[in-house]
Amino acid sequence: MRRPAPSNPLARPLLAGWRRRAASVLLGGLLAGCQTTPTVHIDWSGGPFFHATNFTGLDTLPLDVLRVAVLPPAGLEDVPTESAAGLEAALRLTLTAAARFETVFAAPGLVRAAVGRNAIGSTEALPPELFDRVTRELGADAVLLTDITLLRAYPPLALGVRMKLVRLQGNRPILWAFDQVFDCRNLAVANSAQLHAAGGKTEAAGAGGGAGVLQSPSRFADYVFAETFATLPHRGAAPSGPIKVPRKPAD
Repeated sequence: MRRPAPSNPLARPLLAGWRRRAASVLLGGLLAGCQTTPTVHIDWSGGPFFHATNFTGLDTLPLDVLRVAVLPPAGLEDVPTESAAGLEAALRLTLTAAARFETVFAAPGLVRAAVGRNAIGSTEALPPELFDRVTRELGADAVLLTDITLLRAYPPLALGVRMKLVRLQGNRPILWAFDQVFDCRNLAVANSAQLHAAGGKTEAAGAGGGAGVLQSPSRFADYVFAETFATLPHRGAAPSGPIKVPRKPAD
């Protein structure tokens, strides 16, 4: 209900002055609050932390799978060129750092010559001519196919990755397959991204270490691909001791 105006004419200027002073005090308090509000760092050192679970594959790589051809990622057709380049750079760096095998990166032209476009998805039927070109021109023993299934390049960041590692010889068995979405709306994902960005040191949490990763698509991609490639099969140990070669019996 609206309060009626005072009947005493002398009270009107007094009431108006009180309102002006109250508004001034309120505005001053708000401005002072904005200037003195401290920066808050979220302590993520206690977790929870995220671990990828949706993958399958061999425990160890076959000893003769030494070189892997990495095909250009699919799913980036509508992504700005700069963002797509940043994702591919993160993929290359983290895969090389994983050191599971020698990597050779196929140019889009090689894929286009075989299938008519720059990339092919991991769930598509793979034409034999593509395998033949990769084997012949790159000398690879296996091929790594990648799909970017989700990309949200603004906070809360999200990146979905689907991959397959396929052997090029024989009946071309799948050596490893991975399919996971990393979404910063999941607290465990956000915590793990910051832990990775802080070099794996939880003591950096109190100083806000790693917080910038939640605003940087390229730094977040570094975390996602590092977590992804940590699930690759490990390199099997070479056999020790001398190798016995059967001798052909004499005639």
